[in-house]
Amino acid sequence: MVDNLKLIIASFTASAGFGIVFHIKKELLFWAGLGGALTRLCFLILIELIDARIVYTLLAAMFAALYAEVMAMEFKTPSTVFLYPAVSPLLPGGLMYHAAINFLLQDIPTMRSYLIDCALSVTGTSIGLVVISTFTYYRRLYFAGKHLASHLLQYESAKHKKK
Repeated sequence: MVDNLKLIIASFTASAGFGIVFHIKKELLFWAGLGGALTRLCFLILIELIDARIVYTLLAAMFAALYAEVMAMEFKTPSTVFLYPAVSPLLPGGLMYHAAINFLLQDIPTMRSYLIDCALSVTGTSIGLVVISTFTYYRRLYFAGKHLASHLLQYESAKHKKK
């Protein structure tokens, strides 16, 4: 429990740090850090519920992308401002580190296991981000199309009234 709390706090700090590196406005840094902390919390909950690494990573990445899209709409900024910090806790740096260490120790079976886990994490993360990004893109197109259609109908009706 305490270790998980430390991970969540570290994720908040690291995500806010990513926000500083990416030159995010100061008033948005808290929200960027919160995205990382919530993504880590989601990830930790999903690890307990699901055994398949690719599935719990995919779902956590979907959460991070959805959080980024919602915050982008709220603050009227690009979603990447919140997406990169929010997804940073899902990066498999530890898995790559352990794979490299086991490569140096010539423990090939363990290295292979870490590399497979790393590949599953990266695949799940990328698929989760693509699914939410595609969904929100087509959602924006749909509503933009409806908005454009209503403007065109108003323009046409105003044009007919003038005649």
